Amino acid sequence: MKKLNIFLLVSLLTALFSFNGCDEDDPVPADTHDDAYADVIVKKMNVAGVPKYKLMFFAGGADIQEEGSGVTFPDGNSFPLFSFWAGEGKLTYAGAPMANTRPGAGEYKFTLKFKDGYVKTVTDALEDVDVGLSTGLNVVHTEGSDEVTLSWNPIEGVDFYCVKLTELDMATTMPLFKKAMAPTTDTTLTFNTTTSAMPGWMRSPSELQAGTQYWVVVSGKRVENGKPVTGASQDFQINSCSKQKITW
Repeated sequence: MKKLNIFLLVSLLTALFSFNGCDEDDPVPADTHDDAYADVIVKKMNVAGVPKYKLMFFAGGADIQEEGSGVTFPDGNSFPLFSFWAGEGKLTYAGAPMANTRPGAGEYKFTLKFKDGYVKTVTDALEDVDVGLSTGLNVVHTEGSDEVTLSWNPIEGVDFYCVKLTELDMATTMPLFKKAMAPTTDTTLTFNTTTSAMPGWMRSPSELQAGTQYWVVVSGKRVENGKPVTGASQDFQINSCSKQKITW
């Protein structure tokens, strides 16, 4: 009987150690970064009444990093992604040159690398879609005034309008003011600095410098087919914009 009990005890201990050993060898499930996204957008610009086109690329996700992240064009050329003013967890590539013709449809492949070493591939298709040219922008602002009024012509085919007041270096600085989602029935907007709580101010109006030039920009934006129209800065297909300088 004692021999049998010893045998059972040894068997139980062996099974226990084997079970624990398997747990230690099992890999820890990886974070697959399901919040990651990528977007290729056509920017249509009114340059002295002539339409010009430029590709813009955006990607994001918690703990995404520049090093190792990039975008591959349909022709196979690859380019790195970089951080920009939007802050932590957002990357962009804005190095594509302006062109006289709209880029053709195709699939763009984004390779996104995260701080934990995980690499994720996200694709986004550029559709064969165009919208009207942004025209008729008229900005009224008197130097020294705290108010800006602008109007513009309707832009055919867009889902909503976005109005911004920015520094001249738009690529590396956050807009001062941004009305992110004006309905297509709106073609005028007035904003001012009399209250810093006014919706739209992304930075304090006190940062505006008297005598300094700024851009006032209006963009008509169209989202990708089947995506919700929310005003969020992703899932765009094309935007059409024009801009005018003012002196504060």
